[in-house]
Amino acid sequence: MSIPAANISSDRRHFFMSSAQLEALEKREELERDPVRQKLGDPLRTGGRILGFELFDNDKAVLALGNHLARVADLETKSCSKPATKHAGPVTGVAVLDESYTVEGSRIALSASWDKTVRLWPVDNAKRTLAVLVGHSDFVKCMVAHPSLPLVYTGSADKTIMIWKLPELVDVLTRNRDKDSPMELRPFRIIKGQHTGQIHALCLDSVTASVLYSAGSDASVRAWDAQTGDALLGKGGRLDEWHIPRGQHKTNIVDIKVTETELWTASADATAVGWDLETQSADMVLNHKSDVTAVLPIPQAGVVVTGTHNGDIYVWSTSARFPEIIREIHAHTDDITCLKAAGRMFYSASLDETLRVWDIMDVVKFQGGLDYIPPELAELKSNTNADRVELSGDKKQDKSSSNNNPSSSVLTEEEERELAELMSDLDDM
Repeated sequence: MSIPAANISSDRRHFFMSSAQLEALEKREELERDPVRQKLGDPLRTGGRILGFELFDNDKAVLALGNHLARVADLETKSCSKPATKHAGPVTGVAVLDESYTVEGSRIALSASWDKTVRLWPVDNAKRTLAVLVGHSDFVKCMVAHPSLPLVYTGSADKTIMIWKLPELVDVLTRNRDKDSPMELRPFRIIKGQHTGQIHALCLDSVTASVLYSAGSDASVRAWDAQTGDALLGKGGRLDEWHIPRGQHKTNIVDIKVTETELWTASADATAVGWDLETQSADMVLNHKSDVTAVLPIPQAGVVVTGTHNGDIYVWSTSARFPEIIREIHAHTDDITCLKAAGRMFYSASLDETLRVWDIMDVVKFQGGLDYIPPELAELKSNTNADRVELSGDKKQDKSSSNNNPSSSVLTEEEERELAELMSDLDDM
């Protein structure tokens, strides 16, 4: 008797799916065939679900992919490098060290994974691992690197935050060391006990990078001295720790961003919240219809961008007393996982395996309505809608013809039950 081969297919239809899941998949695939969505945001197609990304050198990005790979992408040519850093689990976060910290002329990237490790590697040779950061006892869920110091911060499902000090002289990573035997590094500081759940998001303050903010499944936000790991105290002479407790958010906080005066959080409770950094009070709440999976404040444009579980992007005007949605972008077909800005451009990544780019001023100043469709795609959108109307008319005509054809009549409930019993009897024969 032969043993059937293992199912290694990536086609989700080859696995058990509920009718609702199958219906959602079919809807997503229909959206993916939309010619307008295929062009919106000039997508870079990565061949793997994007769980995070980091921009560097103006036209490049390091990608964290669900297929266990971290790789470098060229944003100009819309291509991914073939060499990749491989982990033993999904890659959840990536970072790029300061350009003064290089090896053999190459910038250095880091990738964090469900395999509980962080790998350090040159972007010019992604297959070469310089060092492995070891210490977490569960999935590494998030990571951020200091912009000017050789410090790295990681958050994990083990409820800890770890601070890692890299060798000040990068040559230490390569001196007298076999390329197949990377250096193993241990954490400089372990922060534990304050968060009661998994750590989902980390962020350094945008001005001095002297404060590290953390959040996770306990729906709270905490702050730490970025160099020592000590809990940050409240301002104005207060001796209590800086802390936003669970309450405003009801469940997981999955993203944090910080401006000069505000901290923004995105949560699975379908809200994004702007917080006053001094009082730790909620200044603004943006309500959504589904989980908010990413948030990006862009103060210079007076807007906050949010990404959601269903792949939609919303641009909110926050300059007035009451926030309002001024633009919607329907380009992605799956969860938005990461939003980042560079100059007047912002980038969106998704589980639909695409990274897309948007000019924030073009989006804000767009005069064509709430749904953002750039002028160069407007005609394609119009033609697509016309084709859909024509197709819908054909389907209605076919349905009418079918209803007038006795041979195609629908079975009654009793007839369906009898047919089911007959098929059951045939199966037993």
